[in-house]
Amino acid sequence: MAKAFEENLVKLLSSNRLNSYKYDNNDDYSIVLERYLYNIELSKSLYPLLSFLEISLRNRINQAIETVVQHDWLLKELNQRNILLSNEHNKLLEAKQKLINKRHKNIGKDDLIAELSLGFWIHLCTKRYKTVLWHKQGFFRIVFADYPNFSEFDKLSKIFPKLQLMLKLRNRVFHHEIIINHSYGIDNCYTDLRKLLSYISKDSIRYLDRICDFKEVSIKQKPQ
Repeated sequence: MAKAFEENLVKLLSSNRLNSYKYDNNDDYSIVLERYLYNIELSKSLYPLLSFLEISLRNRINQAIETVVQHDWLLKELNQRNILLSNEHNKLLEAKQKLINKRHKNIGKDDLIAELSLGFWIHLCTKRYKTVLWHKQGFFRIVFADYPNFSEFDKLSKIFPKLQLMLKLRNRVFHHEIIINHSYGIDNCYTDLRKLLSYISKDSIRYLDRICDFKEVSIKQKPQ
């Protein structure tokens, strides 16, 4: 890479951002920029999996609450808090206000589902919601319809670490942060999240595999 071109890129991207791609103080910016580009490739290859997961998870949780707990629950929670704890209820009210600010005149439940963050839906999977949601008969089965062993004890606690991994990795990818040095290993992240998606729907894996090129990207020669 030509020196002048390299220097221009460093200025454009900022040395502060690129320094996180230095594994050693002696690393020069030519290898750092290669790592940066490789990080973008990996992030791009993870997008289909993260997209499938986020959308399917929130829709399944909503479906389970609608079916097992309360119909039109999001709209009803806006007026009277019966299911949500205060933190999540505030997030719901904030989502409504954002929709109002976007000039949504008739706010429906589908608008709210899409506006609420992934963090909101994953917080509904914590132990604080076990009694009001996850201990309800049939609730877990609706969300994770293809889980391999429904008789297994405390299934949610086994799934939750994968949900946390999903949220953290999703945020890093969507905020253009480094993932190639992930402490768990980016290949392990992909394996766990693909398994999580298979718990929600095995059929979705077939569609994912048509467009996801993570394996091809991850086995490319990595920058040192």
